[in-house]
Amino acid sequence: MQKSISRAAERKDFDLRKENRMNHSIVKSAIRSMVLTLMAAILIIEISSFFLIQQDGERARELFGDSVEAYGNYWENKLDETADSMLGFIGIETGVMYRQLCESDRKLKVEIAKTQLHTQIQQMNARYGNELTTFVYVPDRDIYFSANEKGLSYANYQEMKQAISKYIQEHIVAAGDKWKILMVNDTPYIFKIYHMYNGYIGSLYSAERVLDGLYDKKADWFLEILDSDKQNVLEKGEKHAGKTVSYESQLKGTEVTISVSVKSGRLYNNTGFGLLIFCGTLFLAMILITVVWGREARRVFFPLEKLRLAMERYSEGEMDTRLKVLNNGSQIDLLYKTYNNMADQIQNLKIQVYEKELERQRINSHFLKVQIQPHFYTNILNLIYGMAQMKDFRSIQQLSLVSGKYFRYLLGQKGTFVPLSEEMNCLNSYAEIQRYRYQDKFETSMEIQEGLEEQLVLPMIVQTFFANSLKHNIMRVPLLKVKVSVRSVEKEGLKITIMDNGVGFDPEILKRIENGESIEENGEHIGIQNVKERIREFYGKDGKMEIHSVPGKTEVVLYLPHIM
Repeated sequence: MQKSISRAAERKDFDLRKENRMNHSIVKSAIRSMVLTLMAAILIIEISSFFLIQQDGERARELFGDSVEAYGNYWENKLDETADSMLGFIGIETGVMYRQLCESDRKLKVEIAKTQLHTQIQQMNARYGNELTTFVYVPDRDIYFSANEKGLSYANYQEMKQAISKYIQEHIVAAGDKWKILMVNDTPYIFKIYHMYNGYIGSLYSAERVLDGLYDKKADWFLEILDSDKQNVLEKGEKHAGKTVSYESQLKGTEVTISVSVKSGRLYNNTGFGLLIFCGTLFLAMILITVVWGREARRVFFPLEKLRLAMERYSEGEMDTRLKVLNNGSQIDLLYKTYNNMADQIQNLKIQVYEKELERQRINSHFLKVQIQPHFYTNILNLIYGMAQMKDFRSIQQLSLVSGKYFRYLLGQKGTFVPLSEEMNCLNSYAEIQRYRYQDKFETSMEIQEGLEEQLVLPMIVQTFFANSLKHNIMRVPLLKVKVSVRSVEKEGLKITIMDNGVGFDPEILKRIENGESIEENGEHIGIQNVKERIREFYGKDGKMEIHSVPGKTEVVLYLPHIM
């Protein structure tokens, strides 16, 4: 009996140990399954993450390259426009001043051509924001002048002049030459020179200015300018240690290459995802994969797709396309900022050039309107007709002669400026024509300080006010007296005064002139308005117009800078 009890106890103990072993085996199996599932999930996620990161990096590198290429295209267009502008100065049809500068035997013509050509290249330089230096060099005549970039010192100016002269002496300048690198005292410039007749015209852009427009210190970019031999001539930023992404943009029509390097980690975020520990199955791994894909899509692919679409819209002409910046410090945010800044710079440049050209066209259009006065031509023909009826052939001859002189000056080809003596001769011709019409109803006097005859002024700037005085006063006072005086003053330069004893300007007109408002209405005062705008356009702050008028005395005073 005791043996039976002992055997039963042993069996029970054996079964209990067996059950414990079974239970222990189930726990281990469950843990093993959880670990395997988790490891499988981790492996799948890591593989997926690796794939996503590779795609992320590839897309980021492509966009990075597109950004650099777009900036290179911007400079290619800018250099092409600059080259076209230089060709305009020396072309057969448009380069009259340049050819006169190179070939004329008359010193006065050479000086006038020099002044007008210098003004033209200064205007071109201003259109490009004074970012370049444009020069004209005629070695045989020892002529060199330039319109310089902002901040260029006199010492830099002399060094640049010497470098240009040395280059021209040592090289043959061909029409098909590309934009090249010129070192000026260890400072690289991108330059192009044209040779025509016995002179040269060229433009230089600072290579550092090219890199400044692309450099972003926060982005940790390393920029280089490479010459035709792929040798570094200028760099900006610090070279990176470790894995980098580089892109080179060879500027068409040049021997210049822009190279940009950036740490690969700066182009995209390599963020690891936390793993969810959960006992489960492969379904959980699929859920995790779906979450990873969705998150990466929201953080990387969708933003990059927005950038791509924005760049496409911008390239198709939608210049106002911009991207919202979140300022969260991510690389995508940095790309958005870079795109927005680049788009703003390009748009501002286009707007400035377009508005400048519109303003110049408008002023030139008004100038033509002032010159073309059909009623004045009709009056002259009527005078000749009346003289012919009276058989006053001598007067017809004299009127025809003086009219020919006037129209030759009025309609002939002139530069931006003309000598003061020619402007005063035009004024004399105009007064003599009007004297045939109004006889002794007006008197004129002209006083020019000795030595000012060759000063350069805008054409029609004096005659406009003289004609305005006759038009509005000749029939309203018994004897109209008009006096023109030109003298030199210490601060302002030239002081031109046109004074008459007429009825004066309307107070409202004077008030609008004083406030800088337009006074043109239905064709009235278009001449005065045009003079006002031309002074502002061509002289800037150095030119000034003042009008003082009361009944019986009107005085128009023009202050202009000395230009020889």
